[in-house]
Amino acid sequence: MDIKKLINLSQKPKLFERSEQKFWDDPHISKKMLEIHLDPEFDAASRTHEFIKKSLSWLVDSIFTEQDQKILDLGCGPGFYSKELAKKGYSVTGIDLSKRSIEYAKAQVQKKELNIEYKVQNFLTLDFEKEFDVVSLVYCELGALTNRERDRLLNIVNKALKPGGKFLFDVFTANNRDENDVGRSWDLVQKGFWDAKPYLSLTETFYYSEADTYLNQIIVINEKDEISLYRIFDHFYNKETITKVLDNFGFINHSFYSDLKGKKYDPSSKTLAVVTEKL
Repeated sequence: MDIKKLINLSQKPKLFERSEQKFWDDPHISKKMLEIHLDPEFDAASRTHEFIKKSLSWLVDSIFTEQDQKILDLGCGPGFYSKELAKKGYSVTGIDLSKRSIEYAKAQVQKKELNIEYKVQNFLTLDFEKEFDVVSLVYCELGALTNRERDRLLNIVNKALKPGGKFLFDVFTANNRDENDVGRSWDLVQKGFWDAKPYLSLTETFYYSEADTYLNQIIVINEKDEISLYRIFDHFYNKETITKVLDNFGFINHSFYSDLKGKKYDPSSKTLAVVTEKL
């Protein structure tokens, strides 16, 4: 085992310094992610199925007010939102980087007469122009982006929306985590999320107070002493900070909620849901 390499990798990196290891499109990890998505009671990767049901009901009643709307579902995963919206008569395009999740989503609608299209693509490379009435990004994915990636995405969303089109998303707030999350832990397993074979994982959480951002840094050592590094950022926001960002990219009329079920905004909530409009 290369101890010097482990010591070097375990240092706190610069803010938003990405690792080069595959994550969303790694064959094993994407399989485990899909399993988590499909667990109806597990509130990770996707919200619980009960949450999604209530969320869709609120969105259809309050946000997607016209049946002929075109919806762009970014980070659609296995298509929980996309499929149900298409079943209600909307035209939906679902985008996700995970080939495995998109294949699952396509299989669920293969024999149904639905106006839906799924694409395996990094949503940071999209190039739509004034095509959609609504763009959605659910389960706090905006906070997983670096500031540069976030700004690129907001430009892409703004360009993709028709004038007056809506962008809806959620983010984590400072209430979701605290100083107790900062620290180190390890796990030794026969098989698990990171590998189908035995591995040791070393996890450390760092906090960047100047940027309202946490980082989970995971070092995985397999039975061949091969080392993999994963960095997962979690940038949290509040009404003031997300408003400043949205204003800079030509969005107006921001509405705030505690979650994407339309719950009234509460400053103590762990999430902040936003519905905003293109100028």
